[in-house]
Amino acid sequence: MRRTPANVVALLLSLLMLTVIAVPAHAESSRRLCARSATLRDSPEGFVIGRLYRPQRLRYVRRSANRRSALVRTRTGLAGWIPYGSLCRA
Repeated sequence: MRRTPANVVALLLSLLMLTVIAVPAHAESSRRLCARSATLRDSPEGFVIGRLYRPQRLRYVRRSANRRSALVRTRTGLAGWIPYGSLCRA
């Protein structure tokens, strides 16, 4: 296979896509909801997309820039933002 510019670009794009898709295992951690309930939002101050109840297990992804909200993912794959204080401490 010759290394033409198109082949090189295709290879680089493939590698880039793999690095974006492959999230490191340490990026998400398992946490439990400690609050009685929490409102799940589409962004830290956005629209309500669901409601979570204690003691639901969640995948903690990251905190918002102002550190008040946490991005979480449910076991069914639904992702959204909840108040950070709603999560149990690690």
